[in-house]
Amino acid sequence: MSRMDLAGFTGAGYHKGRGLLWQAAWFAVQNLVFSTWWCPSSLRVRILRAFGASVGQGVKVRHGVKIHWPWKLKIGDNVWIGVDAWILNLEPVTIGSDCCISQNVFICTGSHSYDSPTFEFDNAPIVVGDGSWIGARATVLRGVEIGASCLVGAGALVVKNLQPGTRLLAPTGTAWPAVKAKADGAPH
Repeated sequence: MSRMDLAGFTGAGYHKGRGLLWQAAWFAVQNLVFSTWWCPSSLRVRILRAFGASVGQGVKVRHGVKIHWPWKLKIGDNVWIGVDAWILNLEPVTIGSDCCISQNVFICTGSHSYDSPTFEFDNAPIVVGDGSWIGARATVLRGVEIGASCLVGAGALVVKNLQPGTRLLAPTGTAWPAVKAKADGAPH
């Protein structure tokens, strides 16, 4: 017998925040207009606001961006959201002012409880403080609060709160200098 009983999943503890027709309208607009390359950033901002997002002034949203529920999104002033970023906000996501969310960033408020036999939701909100930069392909997981003026480097995985001013960089490969050959071709 399997440890998990996925057939018993109930979805307890998660509320989508809007009815089925509103959800369907959002998915249609997101896929037919919002995410397309030809839709200008200013129209993307207006669309987000129309679907209930709180969006400040001077916000730039590039093409390919996916937002799960705009009505669970709050964005400050002068924020840039890069190409193909994905905000999977089953719970509220708050992005402060003067933040850069780079290309392919994944902000994910959703998870499941491995201790639940039916794998029920274990979601939590995410906050990104003013003046923070989330680098390309970084991932921010449920319940994290990123303080003001933080740098999350490209490819980093954020699983804990970051104090203001923290720099979290992904592990990098170490380059060793090339081995020089002797005159006879053998290595030194």
